[in-house]
Amino acid sequence: MITPLLTQLTYEGLTDELIGIKNSHIELPVSLLTPPPPMGAAASSAASPAASASLKKVEPEKRHHLTTSTDPLFAELRDLNFSSVGKRLNKGRHQAKTVAQLRDFVGKLGGLQTEHQSLRLHTGLSELLVPLTHTDQFNKTLEIQQNLLASYEIPSQISAIEDLIAQGADMQTVVRLLCLASITCGGIKVKALENLKREAYGYNFLPLLLSLASPSLGILLPNPLPTSTPPALAKYPFVRLRKSLRLLIDDNPEALDEVENDISFVYSGWAPISVRLVQCVAQKGGVLSNPAEKEKAAAASADGKAQPSSIKAQAHPIAGWRGFEDILATIPGETVDIVQNGGNTLATPMASLLRPMQKPTTTVIFFLGGCTYTEIAALRWVGRQNRGRKFLIATTGIVNGNSIIESIAGIAKSAGPKDAAI
Repeated sequence: MITPLLTQLTYEGLTDELIGIKNSHIELPVSLLTPPPPMGAAASSAASPAASASLKKVEPEKRHHLTTSTDPLFAELRDLNFSSVGKRLNKGRHQAKTVAQLRDFVGKLGGLQTEHQSLRLHTGLSELLVPLTHTDQFNKTLEIQQNLLASYEIPSQISAIEDLIAQGADMQTVVRLLCLASITCGGIKVKALENLKREAYGYNFLPLLLSLASPSLGILLPNPLPTSTPPALAKYPFVRLRKSLRLLIDDNPEALDEVENDISFVYSGWAPISVRLVQCVAQKGGVLSNPAEKEKAAAASADGKAQPSSIKAQAHPIAGWRGFEDILATIPGETVDIVQNGGNTLATPMASLLRPMQKPTTTVIFFLGGCTYTEIAALRWVGRQNRGRKFLIATTGIVNGNSIIESIAGIAKSAGPKDAAI
């Protein structure tokens, strides 16, 4: 549950967090979805008092289908960390800075109206997201999340959550932080948890807190734990997992390149546990070290400068959980390793199992209960690191932290399930 409780930081994931994506559709201002008027008409309408007055009104919204089939730019942007989106969009503008340069650029497009409209759409969507990411609440939330993941000054993080409650932060935001604190710290001290319950959002809030503490969920627990707590929830091995699965990469300058070349780029330093577990099965070398960094080192030229390599390593066969049994044994829930081809895989030496495959294969990954856009982005990244293996993702829905909290709280949604065409 750690990954969906965090704020997604890819372009598509952040859009889902802050604006909302339902069934691959998003509600956007009509002006972003319609071609701009001719240059002369735009100038005359801008000078019109009526046009100026209309700009002050709330602009109507229209549903837009986010799809890569007709929007190649979206395919490039959706899995990027949001901090890299502006650079990519500026490259698309050909560095046009003045009105005259922009007019010349648009004139050169000729028959590329679709590409121009796509650039305009995603530039406008990014401009909608930027102010939301610059709010004090958003940045404070990210800071608390990162500190909890690093187990840094936990009492200070609890105090910071109390400050968010006092500032009237959204209920979903506060609950996500409380659950994250509980999971990563082995529960929240009883006195602090009781204070948070009293300071929270009224008695209507208590059924949600009780549900989160129930044996079926157990993601918001007191510390020390009640004697009735099931053994599976008694101690979550977060610190051990963080180290053994290389889940958290420091944000120091030396680690920035590693973040960009690892699945942790989707959360600016945090690797989704679910995707690390996929790597345990399908890309064992990527768990303990970075395959992209190995590629860079292998492609280094004679003068010591790393050169990009277009040669990808051949994927190894699926070898089950071999090599990670001890780690998996500490995680609540059972692990299953079944061979269906009749071969005696368990008796085969590990070295032979990790030899490159002779022919391409497709690996299907099922998420029961839903997955996030960031997990999908991370799996796409894993798929690009090797040749010979494709990933097919099957999920019961697309979720984020807010949708999970709302479903537990029983908040009715007017739209259908958050499914999407992946």
